[in-house]
Amino acid sequence: MGKIFLSTWVNVMGDERRLFTHQTDQLLTVLNRQRHDWLNHVQVLLGYLHLNRTEQGEAHLKRIAQMAMQESMVARLNSSLLSVFFLTFNALNNELLLEVDVCNHVDLTRVVLSEQDLFQLVSEILCTVNDHVDQSGYEPASMQVSLQMDECGVHFRFDLAGVLHASGMEELEKLIRKSEQSTVEVTEWIHTEEEWVLNLVVPFAE
Repeated sequence: MGKIFLSTWVNVMGDERRLFTHQTDQLLTVLNRQRHDWLNHVQVLLGYLHLNRTEQGEAHLKRIAQMAMQESMVARLNSSLLSVFFLTFNALNNELLLEVDVCNHVDLTRVVLSEQDLFQLVSEILCTVNDHVDQSGYEPASMQVSLQMDECGVHFRFDLAGVLHASGMEELEKLIRKSEQSTVEVTEWIHTEEEWVLNLVVPFAE
């Protein structure tokens, strides 16, 4: 019995170490990406200062401030799962460039879906697109996700600039049909060669 217990304990500890190592690697990837992005911003600003192009430097500073404000609004969605997912997506994925736009104050604790269910829905949509997007273009495909809260609930708009393979469309159609069976309302679903837009409304809990 003692040997069995020890073997089980060793296996559990091994799994925990592997999980910790994986999470540490991901965290380092995110930190390296953030440091790289900020160094790029600093180099651009230094270039403008060196050329005495103050107007362009001020414009770039404003863009940096807007980006920081958006990241702050994403961090205040009251859903740690979605906030972390949005803020780390680009650092951990190379196939799809994600841009998140929070249009006003959004409180995801008010919606009818649990935090886990909402995270699963949104992350499955983005991960499916990421896995099945066409990568043959000169520039990576991009997805803009807009969040806006009104009296109906929280609107999630997904706007893809890129081409999705047929296999990805099939997976997404399954997700959309599944979401329609819940309390989520699909208000717009365009998937042509010229345009790809999905708009979902997650109502408030009563």
